[in-house]
Amino acid sequence: MVVFDIPFHPPQDTWTIALPSGAQHAFSARHEAVRFAAREASRLTTSKGRQVFLSIEGEDGKWRLFGPDLKSPDV
Repeated sequence: MVVFDIPFHPPQDTWTIALPSGAQHAFSARHEAVRFAAREASRLTTSKGRQVFLSIEGEDGKWRLFGPDLKSPDV
């Protein structure tokens, strides 16, 4: 299972997405990081058959889990 963590307020105002390959991608806007993580999650799910989720911190400080389609998974 792969989980991409996307905080509400990241360190140094840069959202970093670390891929399972070890590559890292940095974004200056949160929505860009979410969009990239969702695309990568979909790609990894489709091409590699992996279970991939996005863990996104809300403005309220709570972390919520989403699938590649950005919907809450049935877990």
